[in-house]
Amino acid sequence: MLRLTVPALLVSINLLLLSALPAFGGNADASAGSSEAAAQLKKGATSYRKRCARCHGVNMVNPGPGIFDLRTFPVDDKNRFVDAVINGKNAMPSWGDVLDADDVDTLWVYVTQ
Repeated sequence: MLRLTVPALLVSINLLLLSALPAFGGNADASAGSSEAAAQLKKGATSYRKRCARCHGVNMVNPGPGIFDLRTFPVDDKNRFVDAVINGKNAMPSWGDVLDADDVDTLWVYVTQ
C-alpha cells in the first residue's frame, strides 16, 4: 500500500495540476515552471542518492534506529533542514563545504516531495 503524507499528497496533486495547465489553456510559463520543478526533483533525487542514502536509506526508507527518518521531516521547517545540512547535526556531518544553496534547495524539494 502506498503511504503518502498529506503534504506529500498535496505537492503531488499540485504538480499534476501544473502539468495539466497547458491542456486547459495554460501558458508557456506554467509549463516551464512545471518542467523546472520536475528537473529540481530529479536533481534532488540524484544528490540524495549520492550523498544521503548511505545513512538515511534508499528512497528515504530509514535503515534503522538512531538515524533520522526524513519522511517525517516537517515540510514547514525548511530553515531547520538547511541548517542541519549545511552545519551538520549530532552524528550527521556538515555538507556546507560540498553543497551550495541550490543543491540544498533541490534536496529540500526531494525530501518534501
